[in-house]
Amino acid sequence: FSWKLSALNNGTKMQSLRAPVSIRPCKLTRPVFAPVRAPACVVRQRRVDVHAVKQWPDPEFIKETLAQFPDKGIATVEEARCLFSNGGYVWLDVRSELENEEVGKVKGSVNVPFVHLKRVYDPEKRERIMKKTPNPDFVKMVEKRFPNKDAKLMVGCSNGKAYSIDALEALDEAGYTNLTFVRGGYNAWFRVFDNKLNRRNYGEYQERYDGHDQLSMGDSAGIHASGAGFDKVDKADRWSLPVY
Repeated sequence: FSWKLSALNNGTKMQSLRAPVSIRPCKLTRPVFAPVRAPACVVRQRRVDVHAVKQWPDPEFIKETLAQFPDKGIATVEEARCLFSNGGYVWLDVRSELENEEVGKVKGSVNVPFVHLKRVYDPEKRERIMKKTPNPDFVKMVEKRFPNKDAKLMVGCSNGKAYSIDALEALDEAGYTNLTFVRGGYNAWFRVFDNKLNRRNYGEYQERYDGHDQLSMGDSAGIHASGAGFDKVDKADRWSLPVY
């Protein structure tokens, strides 16, 4: 084959070893080449691995969670439930007394407000507004309730962004050693568990958004995304928690 290529490249006329054959023109009755059909679309299937969601009260999940804390430091709602119900942790609610009264609280939690909220009348706006003032005795109140600095405390505010970080920093400076941040705070907990610590029912079509954003836990659309099973929706999915 190589020598034929060399000949073609050098412009050499190649001779045929076959005897000359007379060629008669012929009329084609049909195309020499059959029409090529367009290839059918190839559907590529993507493999999706389905894993069981680990959550409380799965014994293996509880065991893994307890082994990770307090070193892990930040707990999802499911991890927080393990720590709260099986790990001897206390939910330290740093929301205001007003929010605890009007919104609700985790059963068995301890409320030490990081700020004080009060509704006062604003003559300029001619309406009642929310007045927020820091609680200068926050650390002292925690120390009075938990004199042992090794106490296991889960710190949560309303959404994990309002007061939790400041409260954790203050308690860390005060010498507390077993501190855990509850991602999403009470609002995230409320979406999963009711005030009697029962898991909420979102129906057959529940969707999970286990937040891995930095501080808060992503919202759960529940069955709203599918639009089915509304008769099974828990009341928590019918209204939004007020913002303070």
